[in-house]
Amino acid sequence: MVYSLKDKVVLITGASAGLGAALAHAFAAEGCHLILNSSPSTSAASLQRVSSTLSKLRTSFPSLKVEFIKADCAEEADNVRLVAEAISLSKEWGFGGRIDGCIANAGWTRFSNIADLDDVTCEDFDKCMAVNVKSPYVLLRELKREREDKAGMGECGGFMLLTSSVAGEHPGGSSLAYCVSKAANLHLMRCMAKHQGPKIRINAVKPGVLPTEWGLQFGEERFKAIVDTTVLKTVSTLENCALIYVMLAKNDSITGESITIDGGQWI
Repeated sequence: MVYSLKDKVVLITGASAGLGAALAHAFAAEGCHLILNSSPSTSAASLQRVSSTLSKLRTSFPSLKVEFIKADCAEEADNVRLVAEAISLSKEWGFGGRIDGCIANAGWTRFSNIADLDDVTCEDFDKCMAVNVKSPYVLLRELKREREDKAGMGECGGFMLLTSSVAGEHPGGSSLAYCVSKAANLHLMRCMAKHQGPKIRINAVKPGVLPTEWGLQFGEERFKAIVDTTVLKTVSTLENCALIYVMLAKNDSITGESITIDGGQWI
């Protein structure tokens, strides 16, 4: 049986640009109402990204509800507030506080030489673990908690998707701390999927290098070298990546799985 996404309420973190924005458009195309998260930064660039994504979504999908909530996914309190505000928005929109799906897409890294143990810091590990591991856990915990009005995900069930990385399974990537946190991210997904069913399906997507602001920080030469190691000799597009998330959200026979999209780099 295919899980219909029409009129479902979906929360997506890290959604102002890049893969997050592509996911927002892909799920809007399926008829989802979107609660999107962006960082609390007040920089002109950050505000412009949010404004641009919001404008494009509202123009392309005028019948759908779309709103942004600012929250720092590195902070437990902000994750808790994000869920509370998302539930309030769902009630305001007439959906009774229901959140049908959550995509934990927010991620963090600091580029460093993965072979140089002096080029990574304990602070790097702390922030990678906070955003890439603790945030998805806190989001699900808050969405699943019993409430008198049965809001959130506890009674309704639904899906949760984690943005992981091929770096979680292979010793290469932007930094040692990032690789280790994405490995933990994948095991978190499996643990939650095992013990939070049957109501909630939890899966992950493992992209290779993507043409986002983060991915392009590898530099043009290294980015091209990575693409050249793929079987398909091409970079994975954000749109192709988003298709995997949509499939996992709709397929109600899959949980505890991770799907790689990297052009065949790690065959």
